[in-house]
Formats: sequence, structure tokens, C-alpha cells
Amino acid sequence: MGRVRSIVALSAIVIMFQSCYVMKKSDQFFGIETSTNNTLYLIDISGSMEGIDEGSIKDQVMREAGNKAGNAVSNAIGGKIGNILGKQVTKQATKLGAVKRKLIPAIKGLPDGKKFAVFAYNNDVTKQSVELRIASNMSRTSANIFVENLKAGGGTNTSVGLVEALSTPGVQEIVLMSDGLPNGGPEAVLEEIRRVNTNSIIIHTIAFGEDADHNFMRTLAQENNGTFITSKM
Repeated sequence: MGRVRSIVALSAIVIMFQSCYVMKKSDQFFGIETSTNNTLYLIDISGSMEGIDEGSIKDQVMREAGNKAGNAVSNAIGGKIGNILGKQVTKQATKLGAVKRKLIPAIKGLPDGKKFAVFAYNNDVTKQSVELRIASNMSRTSANIFVENLKAGGGTNTSVGLVEALSTPGVQEIVLMSDGLPNGGPEAVLEEIRRVNTNSIIIHTIAFGEDADHNFMRTLAQENNGTFITSKM
């Protein structure tokens, strides 16, 4: 009986840790306040985004608690179910997990009428929608389902992701979330964006992980009138 209670309690911890951010609403994203601009959120889902994101002190505490809960559930239940539940918690400690914890509340907080889109990239680009959508209960929910279901894998073709984002009609600002480790090197990406961003679209950059190329992400933001932020902030 005591084992059953423990399993139920641990499972509740897993569910709470996994889903609490889904219920939140925010008017900013890593300190970048929601603007009136038409915004495209561009998410790096390359394999390196499965790495650990150190994040802020609060994120580190949450990660440690999540790891312990995940391991405890896995050990207590055992077998496939315990393993699945354990992974559900510990995967939130990754860089991509950190993106989801912050971006989903930000999308949920977008005001009605604001135009936005969500793209993800690794070797290729995956689009939640092919054009900007007007924020509504339906469009916000579908965007967040897209974000929640993203999985990391593949290379980091940052140039392709950015060029696709910049070529989307009506886009006024891009929020790039990445560990900043692009295929072909950072200078090639910077040169390409200097060439194609003829409409002076704003590019904000958010760097995830200790191994992130902060110089590249900072330069990309500075050259495109954006803000550079790290997930530690």
C-alpha cells in the first residue's frame, strides 16, 4: 500500500513538472517584451539542442528536482512505464526543454490580433504555418501543440532557417532560439544574412547552453537591430 502511495505521489510530481508551464501566460519571452510587430519564432531543433541547458539559478533548481523525480519514478515503478515517466521529466532539462518552458507561456500570452508564426529547423525547416497567423485561442493553441511536440535531431542549418523566416511575407521581427553552433560556421551565416536582410527585419537571439556560441549570437542580433539574451538571464 505504501509503495502504491509513493508511486502515485511521484507520478503527480512528474505530471506537475511536465505540465505547469503549459498553463502559464506571459507577456514577455526571456525579457523580450511582446511587441506589436509581426513576430516569427524560429527554433533550433538540431541534435545539440538535446544537451543540458544550465539556465538561471531557478532553472537549475527545477532541473535538479526534475531529475530526482524522474529517477525516483523510474526506479519505483520500473519497466517501460517507469522509464517513460522518468524520461518525461528529465527531458525538460535540455536546451529544447528550456525553449518550450518559456515559449509556450509567451505564445499563450500573445494578444488577440497580433500576427505571428512558429518555424523550427535542423537540416531543413518545419513550419507550423506557411504564413503569419492572427493570434486567437485556436491559433495560439495549435502553435503551442506544435512547439510541445518538437523533438531534437539532425544538423544545424541556421542559414536556411533564417532565410526562410526572412522571406515570410509581413515578418517584422524574428526571435531565434539556438545554441548558436551552425553548420558551415558562424561567419558564413552572418554574411548570408547581411546579403538577404534587405528589409531591415529585426532579429533577436537567445542562446542556450554553456557551449553556445555567444559571439555569433550577439553579433547576429547587433547587426540586425535585435537584442541578444542568454538563457541564464
